[in-house]
Amino acid sequence: MNPRLLSNNLLVPYMIAVWEEFFRATFAACLRYSKQREAALKRAKLSHADLEELAIGSVQVERSVAEFFSFQRPSAIAETFKLLDPKLDLAAPLRKPYRRRRVPLYDSIEALVEQRNALVHAGDISLGLFDKQLETTMTDLTEAINRAYNYIAKHYGFVPNHDY
Repeated sequence: MNPRLLSNNLLVPYMIAVWEEFFRATFAACLRYSKQREAALKRAKLSHADLEELAIGSVQVERSVAEFFSFQRPSAIAETFKLLDPKLDLAAPLRKPYRRRRVPLYDSIEALVEQRNALVHAGDISLGLFDKQLETTMTDLTEAINRAYNYIAKHYGFVPNHDY
């Protein structure tokens, strides 16, 4: 086993974790100000431990609700955000063409999540994840997050802040 290939594969779960946290935090922020909070609140099945944390005030309601939903796959993300507003389609900006590729960001990130799950749950390592592919993957995730952030900003009418 090539150590470089192994280390590249080990980065995939971390990249997906960052992706997931961005959308979880964004969902929690949008939920706080949403006029249609009820749909998300009804769907979230909070555990006894979640209710205890809410009771003592160690976590915000929106964050606790966001923890219930999955934010790995673009399809699940789009479906979850539609709870806040049926017109909010986060899949749309990810399906737009990107760098003249045949595969849109939406599909490439779905495949990346599959790759992550294969590694984490079955120990399957991608033998094609060399440095160049890893850089492309990081660039794709960054572009997808920026597209989603800009789309949300346009939808809710605020100026996106890219000073991060």
